[in-house]
Order: sequence, then C-alpha cells, then structure tokens
Amino acid sequence: MKKIYFLFVLTLFANIVFAQFGTFKTKESLDAFKDTKLVVVLFQDSAYSASIEAAMSKYWSYTAVEYAFDVDIQRDVQKYRKGNYAFLIFSKAKGSKNKAKLGSSEEDFNGLAIINKFSKRVTKENLLAYAFCNNKIDTNDWETETIRGVQLLNNYFNTAVQVGKNSGLSESAMMSDYPNDKSVMLDLKLLVENNQYVLKGKDDPATLFNGDIDIEADAETIQQAIKNQDKDVMYFFYAKDEKTCNRLFVTAANSELMYFYSTSPEKCKCDAKDLKALKELKDQVNKNQK
Repeated sequence: MKKIYFLFVLTLFANIVFAQFGTFKTKESLDAFKDTKLVVVLFQDSAYSASIEAAMSKYWSYTAVEYAFDVDIQRDVQKYRKGNYAFLIFSKAKGSKNKAKLGSSEEDFNGLAIINKFSKRVTKENLLAYAFCNNKIDTNDWETETIRGVQLLNNYFNTAVQVGKNSGLSESAMMSDYPNDKSVMLDLKLLVENNQYVLKGKDDPATLFNGDIDIEADAETIQQAIKNQDKDVMYFFYAKDEKTCNRLFVTAANSELMYFYSTSPEKCKCDAKDLKALKELKDQVNKNQK
C-alpha cells in the first residue's frame, strides 16, 4: 500500500512549483536551522500581528524567536544581514479577499512562509518552508488561521528532522509518510463548511467517508474547534492561487495533515473523491492494525 500511495502522491504533485512543506534537502541543514533565530515579521495590521505572536508563543518549538515590525527590520537591515536569522512572513495571494497589507510571493501563494533573508516578497530562492491559509481572512479569522499555520510549520520541522536519510526529505517521501500516524483520524468527525461540498446525485457523504460528517458546518463551529484544539474533530479548508487550488483536511488538535489534494483553481470544493480517499486511508489503517 505504501508503494501505491507513494506513486499516487508522486503523480499528484508533479506540477506543484514549491515542494510541499519545505525546501530543505539534507538533515544537516535542518539540524543547523535549529540554531537560527526566527524573526516573526509584524505588520501594521494589529489583528494579524497579535494573532501570530500568540500562536508562535504557544505552538512554535523548533527555533528561538523574536518579533519585529517590517519597517523596523528595514531600518536595521545590517543587523539582520550579519546575524543568523530567518524570517516568518505572510504572503497574500493575488486573488485573496484579505484586505490587510502584508507580504506577497513571486510564485503566487497564500499563507505563512519562512524565508532565509528578509524580503516582503517570497521567491523560490529564499523560501524554506510554508503553510497554506484561507484566501478570505477577516479580522476575527486571524486567530485560527495563524494557529493552524504555525502548527503546520512546526509539524513539518519536527517530522522532517526525524527522517532516516536525505532522500526522505523529498516532496513525495514527505507526503507519503506525513503524518506518520494516520490512525488519529479513525474516529474523528469531519466538518466541512456550509457550501464547500459538491453534492452529486444520491451519494451519501457519511457512507463515502464511513464516519461522522457534517457538510453544513458553520465557520464559527470550525473555528471554535481549532481554538479548543478539539481532539474529536478534523476539518476541510482550501487555499487558492493563480494556478492551483489546494484542498487540505487537518485535525483541529495540532493541525495534523490527513490528506492533501491540489487541483485547478476552479475546483476548490470538497467532493466525493476526497471522502473516498479518506475512507481508503482509514481502511488501510484498520487493515494494518489487525
């Protein structure tokens, strides 16, 4: 099954520009990154800045952290050029409905990005790791968006540093083994926000998923599950850019990625194929446990 899943993932991600999760090629570089001080770039948008500070202080564990506004980093650029620093920035996609004035990306991308030198624009050359966020983010959404984003990044580093050899850091290998324990989703209820599921014909979502599912959940219910780090819930969300729509299923507790699918930007909603894929993963876990 693992080989089959490996080939499936390899085919699925052949056209993705950035490697999923991160761009580190060796275990040595990951170990060295632990000694880097991560500068969390704050912006004048107070809702984002307050939320990212709170999320980092609670959920980030891989490196030391400091906080600085973008304008202050630009004023003291020599300090950050000479020191051993990396930078956490928010890249807003071109089609985003997020009104905050944040960073951007050379290759359109919406979410948190860790880069190796300060810039308000992420490039393929300076990108180290990243985590997708929703395209539509209002003031009240920042808390849950930053919680998930920081947890996804932290999960990547803490998983990647444990790989047995450098080849295990490749995009296909990481997707094959991440998270290591998919059994955590066996008894989880799946929440899909209202109007984000494509219902066709007589397909029954609960049967397709083979579990408890709510395809008409309101956004507040999902956000509360994230804030509470609810261990009984997983949920669906998507992040869209110019070329792709990235559909993710993550746990409310610790944002463990259970399933990821990248498709055209017109196909962002959860559908029957997603539920069948999740069921197959659960079936395989059950089979392996017997």
